[in-house]
Amino acid sequence: MKKLINVFLLSCFLFSCGQAQKTDKQIIQETMQAIEVPKQYKQEPFYYVGIYSANIKWELFVNDVQMFAHYQGKITSPIVPLNYRILGSGKQKITFRIYPPNGQAVLGKYAAFRMRLFFNKNFRDKEDPEIPILNFELPYEQTKDLPYFEKSFEFEAQVPYQMTGWTKSKDLTKVPDLEQKVVKKIEELRTILENKDTEAYFQAVMPKLKEKFICLYATQEEIENYLQEKSLTSGEISKLFNNIQILPITDYQIIIDPNNRIVKLRQKNKNNNYIDGIKFIAIDKEDKQEINGSYLFSFHIPEGSDELEVIR
Repeated sequence: MKKLINVFLLSCFLFSCGQAQKTDKQIIQETMQAIEVPKQYKQEPFYYVGIYSANIKWELFVNDVQMFAHYQGKITSPIVPLNYRILGSGKQKITFRIYPPNGQAVLGKYAAFRMRLFFNKNFRDKEDPEIPILNFELPYEQTKDLPYFEKSFEFEAQVPYQMTGWTKSKDLTKVPDLEQKVVKKIEELRTILENKDTEAYFQAVMPKLKEKFICLYATQEEIENYLQEKSLTSGEISKLFNNIQILPITDYQIIIDPNNRIVKLRQKNKNNNYIDGIKFIAIDKEDKQEINGSYLFSFHIPEGSDELEVIR
């Protein structure tokens, strides 16, 4: 009898160890089974906004969902891809909110902001020309004494896909316990990140991934490469940094996007810059300096559910 018990315990131990030793390759293969590789099209249009700014902070929204933000106030010139906020063909809305840099009450005489909106008919074709849609420059004389400036534009987009996104999401302003739900969800994700549980991480962000791959016209190879780079044990962050520490939630705000369908948790990092999601610190492998980073998460509640889900 004692021998049988020992054999049973040994088999249970071996089973649990086998479960815990799932490789990244196995996790990616299983994750791929849950993802439908997007259809490939003859033309795969992609929309972008190119921005130059100096001595201001700003936020970019597409269809009333935040797409990008710059809170440092320094000179920056990003090219921001917009397809991730374009759910389908038709009229789109782009909005900029511009704020003074830290320590200033108004935008001031040194504020600079220039924007150009353009697209490519086929983003994979390196010879495909940029097609301009509109240009905008912050009017200096009219805005230098303002504490805030906001501008919206509408444009037509033609894309071959259709995504659900937030069109079937609940109005979060009507959810009474929203803050508790967001904090609970963030804590769950913090645990996943601390444990480097790649499988649980992929499961948590699956709704986000499926739509990301659709609007990026991703191939099977590109999806597999992306998942490998997002592995919590051997992905891009692990390659770049040592001593990664997932930080606790501190001094947070609950931010609802203008469409009232998407929410995030916003904190400040050690440099007093805003972070949406979960903060971490790490040591750069190249220069041995400490860096501040974050895992970005935005949530919604699908119709028919009471649970938050990662959407972007």
